[in-house]
Amino acid sequence: MTTRSFALSLFALPLLTLIMARPGLTADTELAAELQQSPAGQQGFEQTEPVDPPGRRGNILNIVLDRTPSLSTQRGTLVIEAFADHNDNSVQDADEPLLRDGVFCTVDDIRYQLPAFIPGLDYNARYAIRCEGTEGYAPTLSDKNVLIARRGEIIRLSIPCHPLEP
Repeated sequence: MTTRSFALSLFALPLLTLIMARPGLTADTELAAELQQSPAGQQGFEQTEPVDPPGRRGNILNIVLDRTPSLSTQRGTLVIEAFADHNDNSVQDADEPLLRDGVFCTVDDIRYQLPAFIPGLDYNARYAIRCEGTEGYAPTLSDKNVLIARRGEIIRLSIPCHPLEP
């Protein structure tokens, strides 16, 4: 709790309670200030700010939209990697390296270079994933659909890629 003291020179008011309301605050979170007699005989007031109630942290989204944003644990995350599939079994073996360049995937109209970490996907939403290769490798599957079925779900996709013929 933050405490600020201010001196006032008011003669006739022994006690003053100020209630200051700000947009988005409820009666529980109003600011209060009391005019008190200070030890030296001067009048002053002390302003206290209460702690925000749980789940209602003050941020710009609460003020503008009056809605708390979703936590990362309530949204889905997609992790996409590509690997060189030398033996055409669509499974990454120990001798098949991850590809760091040349393979791209488009998710929700945004193009990502692989490997990609895509957070903030909506719960219970379907996403179409379209992959393409540009530098020496081509993905064996070009289109894939993903459903975020649980809150906080992390989906890992490994895209097998074949080397392009020179």
